[in-house]
Amino acid sequence: MTTQATHGASPPPRIMPGAARRFVFKLHLYTGLLAGLLLVLSGLTGSALVFREELEALAHPERLVVAPQGERVALDRVLQTVRRAYPGDRPFAIRMPRTPQETYLIKLNSAHDRFVYVDPYNGRLLGAHRQKQSVLGWIALLHTELLAGETGKTVLGIGGLLLLGLCVTGLVLWWPRNGKISQGFTVRWSARRKRLNFDLHRVSGFYASLLLLLTASTGAAFVFNKTATGFIDTVTASAPRAAPPRALPSPKGTPARALDSLLQQADRVLPAPTTWVSLPQSPQAPLVVRKKLPQETHPNGRNFVYLNQYTGKVVQIEHALSAPFGTRVFNTFYPLHIGAIGGTPTRILQVVAGLAPTLLLVTGFVMWKSRKKGNY
Repeated sequence: MTTQATHGASPPPRIMPGAARRFVFKLHLYTGLLAGLLLVLSGLTGSALVFREELEALAHPERLVVAPQGERVALDRVLQTVRRAYPGDRPFAIRMPRTPQETYLIKLNSAHDRFVYVDPYNGRLLGAHRQKQSVLGWIALLHTELLAGETGKTVLGIGGLLLLGLCVTGLVLWWPRNGKISQGFTVRWSARRKRLNFDLHRVSGFYASLLLLLTASTGAAFVFNKTATGFIDTVTASAPRAAPPRALPSPKGTPARALDSLLQQADRVLPAPTTWVSLPQSPQAPLVVRKKLPQETHPNGRNFVYLNQYTGKVVQIEHALSAPFGTRVFNTFYPLHIGAIGGTPTRILQVVAGLAPTLLLVTGFVMWKSRKKGNY
């Protein structure tokens, strides 16, 4: 009776053969060793930026926070003041105040060059700096382009794809060989140091991967934008996003209309708060007014009004709620990436996700060194 029971027992289920598991292990190991430092850098800088606006307001309230004092001055007057103060620079974009206490941010020359802050109630200059000269601005450039422009962006995009691979292979390796799922969630705190290190890597890796899969995929999508949007449009059978107008007729000798007049026109065709204004960088370029609807989770909104800078004629409107489905899907990537969906709790989770690669690299490196010595 005992013999029959012994021979009739079924072996525990296995997720894959041993050879395949060893291959996945090596792939996971060497990908982690190759890209670990890059992913740690990206994660730590990302964590620092989750609460960037709040930290900047605390560090520099003199240029970011004002006391409301009635009506705002004309935006044309603000630009005139900035042009006089910085005659060698060209206004590029304007961040509009989103609260009565917030100031104007005028970006000069490009999205990442000189930042000028202006009091919206009296038009007084409050301060200026180049982005790379502020701590959080420098961290932002490090996080988005490794301080190396397009080359840095590409490297980070590849790093995001490698992180996706690490998450997938890590989840495969996380599955307990004996099929007892509970073991994958257990940290033996009283175990010897090497066993404790292994448990920490496995358990924290499982939970972190759920967040890192999202962070890595959205981050890589920003870098490889055309490929990502094309893939999403194909999967969702959606029409592509309408291309923004690039060149418009520029009547000779006709001055551009007042900026405040153009913004009023944008408000008439799309009544919603304006978040950003992209200023024309050539005589043929349109003025682009960006707006946020109450239903949107994107902090800046994904509604764009394109206007002829000379006539004020509306050339094109992009409405976030009526955009093709694939475009609406892609529009969720940024708020998901920064934890804007769900408020403070999800932002805290994003901070934790950014710290996770450091823990996983350290515990993984300890496991690798111990394995080389034959201790695992």
